[in-house]
Amino acid sequence: MAEHAHVSERIDDLASIYEPAIHLAVARRPADPAVTRFVAEVLARRCLPSAELIVGPATAMTEQLPPAVGGFAPAVATLPGYAEFCRDLELQVAIFTDLFELDAVGMRIATLQGPMCPRFHVDHIPCRLITTYGGRGTEWLPEEYVDRCQLGRAALPLRHPETGDITTQALEPWDIGLFRGEGWLEGSVGGIVHRSPHIQPEQPRLLVTLDFIR
Repeated sequence: MAEHAHVSERIDDLASIYEPAIHLAVARRPADPAVTRFVAEVLARRCLPSAELIVGPATAMTEQLPPAVGGFAPAVATLPGYAEFCRDLELQVAIFTDLFELDAVGMRIATLQGPMCPRFHVDHIPCRLITTYGGRGTEWLPEEYVDRCQLGRAALPLRHPETGDITTQALEPWDIGLFRGEGWLEGSVGGIVHRSPHIQPEQPRLLVTLDFIR
């Protein structure tokens, strides 16, 4: 347990996001070897482009994902581990929709060769689910290291008052993270301060996000 963050190995503990002082809830879980191999192939072949779609708890991802990736569908859907990957996506949709009592959510699947949001920032949304399947995970800062007046600046002086170092935390691959944003109602703290990890083109990432539909 870190201040304003709750990290657990139990998926049920993601409900801690409702606690007033918590603005990040993380469920650590073991990787599925079949999905890990699928993700490695996808990243090596660069055959899964970024895609956005609307999904619900009854969505069959094996049917919904191919139209979203267009001409890449045959290459993706025939890879070993595709069905297992889709089942894990369905699991996360079920978790998110059940936790927030939603009928549908926005899903984004992104394959990245560079940082998407390289500066520390907060999102102006209620809450976002982030899972990194391959590559480095999203980085975040404990509240005691945050100077919110400096968010988004190029030279970011978010420093520990004694050591002068930034203590950056990060999700591990397969972690399910619920990142509270500034749009969360009745929170005692602002949204979680986070950023995309700095990566090189030869270190691609595959991540999935789920969001409330506006």
